[in-house]
Amino acid sequence: MALPDDRDVLPVNPALRVREDAPHVSHTPAEQGPAPADLEDRAAPAVPPPTRERLSAQEVAALLGPGDGADRAATERRLEAAEGLDPDTES
Repeated sequence: MALPDDRDVLPVNPALRVREDAPHVSHTPAEQGPAPADLEDRAAPAVPPPTRERLSAQEVAALLGPGDGADRAATERRLEAAEGLDPDTES
């Protein structure tokens, strides 16, 4: 495969050689370690219950109605606010 003319090709250094005295390094894949000893005694982290507040299909359709880009941005901000997200900090 030919390189494009606008690229500089790196020169080959003939002095580069593999060191014979270099230690042999073998690849050892990472493995999962043992579980913590006190795992059974730990309390489960608190999980907030899900909120049941949802938008109806009609509300979503009204928010996503026809409009230009500015309307779409405002709609997305209202949807994020309805979902409990801060549109200025969440992405």
